[in-house]
Amino acid sequence: MMSLMNALLETYNFAFNSGLVDNPKLSSNGLTILPVYHSNKKANSNEDIFEITIDASSNAVDGRFLRKDEIIVFPITEDSITRSGSKVAPHAVSDEFSYLAREIDLKKNEEYIKGIKELLEYEKIYNCENFRIIGKYITKNTILEDFLKFYLGNKEYVIDDKFKLNYEKIEDNGKVKIKSLDLKKIFITFKLEKDFLGDITLTRDIGLHDFYIDYVRNKNFCLKELSYCDITGNLDYCIERHRGIIGNAKLISISNHNETYYGRLKDGKDIYHISYEVSQKVHNMLKYFIDNENYSRFIGGDAYIINWLSQNLNKGGIELVSEIEEEDEDFEDEEEQTMSILGGQISKNLGKYFFGEDNSLIEKGSFYVLIIEKVSNGRVSMKYFRKLTRLEAYQRVMNWYKSTSWNFYNHRLHKFENKSPSIYQIVNFIYGQENSKGYLSCENKKLSRSTIERLIPCIIDAQKLPKDILKTTFYKLSNKQSYKKSWNIALNIGCSLIKKYKNDYENCTIDANKISEVKQLKESKSFYYGKLMAIYEKIELDAIRGRKVKGDSKEEKNKVQRITNSDRLWNAMIRTPERTRFILESKVKPYMNMLKKNNPGWYVFYDKLITEITLKIIKLNEENYSIKSSLDEDFILGYYYQKDNLYQRKDKTSQNNGE
Repeated sequence: MMSLMNALLETYNFAFNSGLVDNPKLSSNGLTILPVYHSNKKANSNEDIFEITIDASSNAVDGRFLRKDEIIVFPITEDSITRSGSKVAPHAVSDEFSYLAREIDLKKNEEYIKGIKELLEYEKIYNCENFRIIGKYITKNTILEDFLKFYLGNKEYVIDDKFKLNYEKIEDNGKVKIKSLDLKKIFITFKLEKDFLGDITLTRDIGLHDFYIDYVRNKNFCLKELSYCDITGNLDYCIERHRGIIGNAKLISISNHNETYYGRLKDGKDIYHISYEVSQKVHNMLKYFIDNENYSRFIGGDAYIINWLSQNLNKGGIELVSEIEEEDEDFEDEEEQTMSILGGQISKNLGKYFFGEDNSLIEKGSFYVLIIEKVSNGRVSMKYFRKLTRLEAYQRVMNWYKSTSWNFYNHRLHKFENKSPSIYQIVNFIYGQENSKGYLSCENKKLSRSTIERLIPCIIDAQKLPKDILKTTFYKLSNKQSYKKSWNIALNIGCSLIKKYKNDYENCTIDANKISEVKQLKESKSFYYGKLMAIYEKIELDAIRGRKVKGDSKEEKNKVQRITNSDRLWNAMIRTPERTRFILESKVKPYMNMLKKNNPGWYVFYDKLITEITLKIIKLNEENYSIKSSLDEDFILGYYYQKDNLYQRKDKTSQNNGE
């Protein structure tokens, strides 16, 4: 945990020194790295956050609801950021109506006004005109009255005993509709009207932010007991309650069960000491990463994977679960289409990301990967955390892509490309089913999340592919008829995982374009049975298409959506290859006769190929007889190789005939 705290603190300090903290000009979708002692809030609807505009005389002159998804920044207190239930703990300036309107809750309002008056007293010594204007307006306690004036105008309304605002609204079609708002939950923020400089909101008022930060620091240093922070080693004001990062769920919390520390410490707060300011920096940095899609990806089950470069925040994170190349229809997935990607060639983009245009960044900063999960309403668990140098990260990510790369068809470019399937596609293939649209999809999000968590160490820690994943891969590919439209993509992903497995456990390097050159496969009976299966399949399809077929275009394939005998006997071939080979040979014989009549050249070619492979199988059986009769994953590689070879040969033949 402390290593994560140090990493986040280092990153925040770098961001602050680089002018990235509290910089509205650098915001991404309204998100900025928050200054200490501040928080943010996103409008969940068009009637969630109300902004009141105040003139230089501390009078309210206008008001409006912020649009949905607009984000505000506002100062908080040590108690308010951790408040829950019936606890009275107002934020410093912006807050809900239940605190800002005495008509709704007098006790909360009195505590809120008390805090405003303390800030006004501090402002008399450390001047901040903008806060003085806002503070004087707030102490008038007319916020509810002004809200009703700006929001409803002259409309009639009723506020019931539960402080629900009820009023009539005329719709566009002329119908009258009764609307209701829960006043207690409306969040109020402020804007200052400026004659010459332009209006400034509390969110963008950096001077006011700095004023409040100085106020908190001064108050903590002068009035609070100081102790040594376990992260920085400095004497500072330390706290035991820390802010939540996913809702109210906290990364740092004290157990209610004293047996956790009984006999070693007197109190749970003695387990660690973290200063208030360090806690703010760490949590604000982590919150920014979670909220910003450039750094984090939601992987299901309230879990996120986050990665970043500590000294190059402008680049965001790198894709670890989605594609690193251009999107492809073969990989279409609703969840993944929301992901931004680097695009282009893997090696070039990774090198530029980690090292800069001229390798000038190779020694600067570190690369971090974090997986966190909300395990309850009050707690967040750190599932995985790693720190790597830029060079280590580059080498390991590149190794993953090289060891899982395979040929995939790019429908947009109408050609095959050598690339790696994303972790999302791997998970959807291993544990998913073909959906109504013909795409592979894993509906069990908990299983999907846990599998992603198992695969990330294969990339970042260069761990071997878990053996059960290969077993599941082979099982999925053994049931070919379960794929109506997605067989080719399933085959390619499966071959990619088989390649990775053989690289990890058998020190076997496989190139998708040079499979037949691999020594281990040349001596594999399963590999040759796979080749034989592809030939039998192609014979049947070619015989049915007849002489009129000049190529294997997409339209022509759609005309013959046929389940071949090879498809029907696919699983049987894997389980009992010798017996099934004879059955399949007899079933394919009529199609060979059709070829002999209509296309004798192809008949001779296929007959010669079958004979060569059959003799090779017989020879391997004699040399390496085994009681084990079923086939292994080499069958899949053999099928892929032979199928790819046959279609390439046919394309070349068709082109030559056309010439």
